[in-house]
Amino acid sequence: MSRPSGDAPGAPAATSEAPAAASSWPIDRRFLLVLVVLALVTRLVWVLWIHPPGDYVFSDMRKYVDRAEDLALYGIHPSRPLAWQVWGTHYLLAIPLAIFGPKAYWAGAIVWGTMAASAIPAGYLLACRVSTRAFMPKVVGIALLLWYPHLSNCGYFLSEAPFLCFQLWSTLALVMVLQQGRHALWAGLASALTFAVRPQAGLTYGLVLLTWLGHRRRLPHVRIRHLVLISAPLLAVLAFSSWRFHLHTGRWLGVAENANMNLTAARCHNIVTQAFRNERQLRRSEAKGNTNDGRRVSLPAFRVLAASVPDDHPLGLRPAMGGETIRMVGYIGDPDEHRQIRAECYRRTGAWEQARYSLVNVTLLWFVGHQWPEQSRNGQYLRPPADVYQHLYQGLIWLPSLVGLGAALWWIRRRPGLAFCAWQLCTSMVVAMVFFGTIRLRTPYDPYAMILALEGWVLAIGLVARWRRARAGGQGGQGGQGGGFGGLGGQDGQGGQGGQGGQGGQGGQNGRAAPASAHAGGDPHPRPEGAETSDRP
Repeated sequence: MSRPSGDAPGAPAATSEAPAAASSWPIDRRFLLVLVVLALVTRLVWVLWIHPPGDYVFSDMRKYVDRAEDLALYGIHPSRPLAWQVWGTHYLLAIPLAIFGPKAYWAGAIVWGTMAASAIPAGYLLACRVSTRAFMPKVVGIALLLWYPHLSNCGYFLSEAPFLCFQLWSTLALVMVLQQGRHALWAGLASALTFAVRPQAGLTYGLVLLTWLGHRRRLPHVRIRHLVLISAPLLAVLAFSSWRFHLHTGRWLGVAENANMNLTAARCHNIVTQAFRNERQLRRSEAKGNTNDGRRVSLPAFRVLAASVPDDHPLGLRPAMGGETIRMVGYIGDPDEHRQIRAECYRRTGAWEQARYSLVNVTLLWFVGHQWPEQSRNGQYLRPPADVYQHLYQGLIWLPSLVGLGAALWWIRRRPGLAFCAWQLCTSMVVAMVFFGTIRLRTPYDPYAMILALEGWVLAIGLVARWRRARAGGQGGQGGQGGGFGGLGGQDGQGGQGGQGGQGGQGGQNGRAAPASAHAGGDPHPRPEGAETSDRP
C-alpha cells in the first residue's frame, strides 16, 4: 500500500485502511485537547445554567434522588423499596450529596456533566483504536460533541450519563488490553462501575470473554493475569450486589426488583402496572376503570406505540390481557406474583406472538417513541431538538450501523476490537428484545452505532464504486477492442471511435488497446489482494 510523500515513516496514510488488530490510528493531541475543552464547557454550562438536573426531579429522577439522599443521610440499611432500582446510579449521586449536603444538587450536576463530557474523548480514542479509516475517529469525536441526546441526558439524574461514561472507558480499556496487554486493572474497574449502573453490561463482558476464548492464539497480549485483573473488580461488584439485594429483600439472586415488573410488561405488553394493598382496593380500581391509583408504574414508550400504531399492524401493541393495565395485590416488585402473571400471558399469546412482542420491543429503540423525558416537563422546548436527532439517527446511523455490525463480526478474527463495538450494539438489541426498548435506553450505545455506521457507509459506497468500475470496465473493454482495431498499425496511435467510447481504447504501441482498468474508472494504484478498493467514502 503506497504512502503519500510527507507522511512520517510508519504513519498510516490518511486514506489507507487501518493495520491489523494490534495497531491504531495516531491520536491528534491538539484535536483531543480541543475536544476535551469543548466537551467540558458545553456539558457544564448545560447542567449548571441551561438545564440543571436539580430542577427536574420527578418520576425516575425522584426515585434516584430520594435513594441517594437516604444513603447520604443514613448509610446502608435494610429497606425493600431501596432494592427497586439498580444501586449504582444513586450510590454515585450520594457521594457529592454526602460531602456537600443532601440538597446540594449542583454538586451532583457537576458530576453528571463531567461524566458526560469525559465520554466524548473516550469515544474518539476508541475510534482511533478500532476504526478502519483514518478520517473516522475525528468524525466520531465531533459527532459525539454535537450529539444532543447525550447532552440532554446529563441534565437529568438518570443512569444514562454514568452508563455512557463508564461503558465507553471500559470498552476502550478492554481494546487496549487486547491490542497491547496494558491497563487490565483499569478495564476491570471501569467494567465494574458499568455493571453497577446497568447490570445488562454483563452480557457484553460475556461476549468479550467468548471472543478471547475463540481467538486466544491470535491475541498473544492477553494473558491469564489480565483476565484476573479484569474479572476481580467485576466479581467484587457482583458479590456486593447480591449481598445488598439480600439485605433489602431476603433473597440472594438479583440486583433490582424493577426487573420483575419490566419483564412482565415486556411479555404482556401492558402500559401500566398497578399494585394494591388488598383485594378490595383492586376491585374498586377495576370498577372505576382507574389506571392512576395504587402503586403505579407506566411505560411511556408503550403508550406512544398504542396511540401511534393500530393493534392490527404487525408492530401493534396488542396487550396479552386485553387492557392497558395489569393490577395486582401486594408489592409491585414481587417476583412470585409477576411469575404467575407472565405465565398467563404466555398461555394467552403463544410462542409466535411472544416472538412478535420481541420484534416490537427492539424496534422501539429506533422508531415510534420520543426521547423520554423530553415529552414531560418543558417538553415543548426540549423535544424538538431531540426529535431532529432521532431522525438523524434513523436516516444516517441506523441501517449503516447494522451493516457495520455484520461486517465487524465477519472481521472478528482480524479486528476483534471492532467486534467489541458490535457486541455492545448486540447487547442493546438483545436486552430490548427480552425486556423493551426506548430511545432513552438506546442513547448510551450511540457511540458504537456511530463507529459501526461509518464502517457501513464505507462498505456501501465501496460496493457502489466497484459496481460502477465493473460496469465502466466492461464498456471500456469493448471500447478498447474497437480502439485497438481502429489504431491498428499506428505506433502509439490514437484508438478508433470505439476506443474513445470506452475511455480506455487508446491504442498502445502497435495499436494495442490499453488495459481498461487503467482508464475506465479503475484504480491506478494497485492494492494487495483482499485490500479495500475504496479508501474514502
